[in-house]
Amino acid sequence: MPKGKSYLARFALITVACCLMITLLSFGLSSYLFTDAFNRSDAETLNSILLSGEELLGDYALGLTGRGTLWNEVNPVFNTGDSFLVLLDRQGNILAYTDAAVPYMVRIDPMKLIARLTGSDGDAVVSRYTEHGTVAYIACSRTDAGFVIAGKTRSSAIGFINAFRSQMLLWTGAILILAGLFYWFSTRIAARPAKLLLEASERIVSGEEVRMDEDLPGEISEIAQAFNTMSSRISAAFHSLKTERDNMNLILESLTEGIIALDASGNVMHMNSAALSLLGGKDTPLYRRVLSEIRSVIESGAARGEPGAAGKIPSGDRELLYVISPLTDSSGTRAAAALIRDITEEERLERTRHDYVANISHELRTPLTSIRGIAEGIRDGMVTEKADLDRCIGIIVDESTRLSRLVNDLLELSGLQSSDSAFEVETVDPTELVLDLHDRNRSLFETAGLSFDWDLPRDADGGPEALPTVTSNEDRLAEVLTIFLDNARKYTPAGGRVVLGASETAEGIRFFVRDNGIGMDEETCRLAFDRFHQAEKSHSDKGSGLGLAIAREIMNKMDVSIGLVSSPGEGSEFSFVIPFPENAKTPRLSPPAGDMA
Repeated sequence: MPKGKSYLARFALITVACCLMITLLSFGLSSYLFTDAFNRSDAETLNSILLSGEELLGDYALGLTGRGTLWNEVNPVFNTGDSFLVLLDRQGNILAYTDAAVPYMVRIDPMKLIARLTGSDGDAVVSRYTEHGTVAYIACSRTDAGFVIAGKTRSSAIGFINAFRSQMLLWTGAILILAGLFYWFSTRIAARPAKLLLEASERIVSGEEVRMDEDLPGEISEIAQAFNTMSSRISAAFHSLKTERDNMNLILESLTEGIIALDASGNVMHMNSAALSLLGGKDTPLYRRVLSEIRSVIESGAARGEPGAAGKIPSGDRELLYVISPLTDSSGTRAAAALIRDITEEERLERTRHDYVANISHELRTPLTSIRGIAEGIRDGMVTEKADLDRCIGIIVDESTRLSRLVNDLLELSGLQSSDSAFEVETVDPTELVLDLHDRNRSLFETAGLSFDWDLPRDADGGPEALPTVTSNEDRLAEVLTIFLDNARKYTPAGGRVVLGASETAEGIRFFVRDNGIGMDEETCRLAFDRFHQAEKSHSDKGSGLGLAIAREIMNKMDVSIGLVSSPGEGSEFSFVIPFPENAKTPRLSPPAGDMA
């Protein structure tokens, strides 16, 4: 029996069983009442026959009726096929009888029957007794005139009763068939709303908003209305949860940190793409290790708020940090989630901070130590000669200048990094800027024994050709190029060559400083713009190590990238491109105050 129809089927089956029971009880009761009615009818018929026989016998005894007349009176009246009558005198002689009594009189002695039915105590005894035989009801009465025997055969009554019972059985069978059809149709019709409800419920489970037809009979219409209301609320809640889940997935997927969550059974509930990227996929030792650590936290039974686990994992040239936190819901079910971060840059910055503090301390301590030592010697009278005194004073001035330059560089770098102020915008002539810087720095390079040239497009006469102007801050460009020139002068051995130039490209004007000095390897190029980094420690007395860091900060303010190409023993080239006005992106440059409306 289908699950959806079980209740209705049971109800219909009980109804059919009740109908059948009522039918059977009605059949039995009708049969009993019908048989009892026949018995009563037979008794009344026998009494009537006995009374009529007694009257005929009394008339015969009084001489009112002769024997022949008596015979004629008995046969036409009582010889009906299912009734018979026998009249006897006091001596037991048969006076008259009906033809229907012949078969019974042959088998039954009338006097014995009379004696058995009426008794033999005196003539005054008059009794009637009805005996149920196999084939007839027989009654006998005793009067002063004689005896009367009346009978009624049962064959017709039994046939009628049997026919009645057969009809009742046929009707019972018909009722059973009708009850079966009623059961089938009722369950089929009544189960239709239940089937619709079941199908609608299954669709609701899949997330659909289902509407049932409310034009249904009786209470089913009210059920359909209530179901539609429930469906609308469930659908709204379902879509709300789905939206929240999608938003949460979007948030998790947008994170650069990896997230892995496991349920109480150790199965992955969620994992964003950043986790797979950081761990290198699902088939890597890193992935298996992190999952093992998460499962260990779940198995340990740590509750929410308790410390989970944390650790660092080396991954090639990177370093990952994972932090595992236990999760416990209101039912006590335990789970855990891991946050995975790439801390390679943080570790590098941390080391840089330590090195920065150490370098500042070193750079400040060196000139201060020299100044202090010489000053203490002068104070203690250890320097008496004027030449030595002048030399010591010169050293103090040089070290003070170096210290002042270091402090100024630190202040400038700090100001560039912390200030949001924009540089003023002006029109810059690249050719004029390159030639001016070349003239101002030529003597420094000649003193260092270096060849210093400019590289600009030339006209027909061999002179510098004018390049298109750009919009930028000329002082800051000159400062950056000066830093590049100082760096080239320090790291190019005597006899080397340094070139300052500019050229036109599709994007803008490209400025560059190129030398054939000692050059840098790949690692040194990567760290070249860090604070206090110097390619050769032997040259540490020639600068503070902050120049390239300042240059990078200035270019960052202008949204311009610095290019560096270098190879050990082959020299280096620093360059940057200032875009033309139509290509420029200068959110950190501002026009001069006089040019503003």
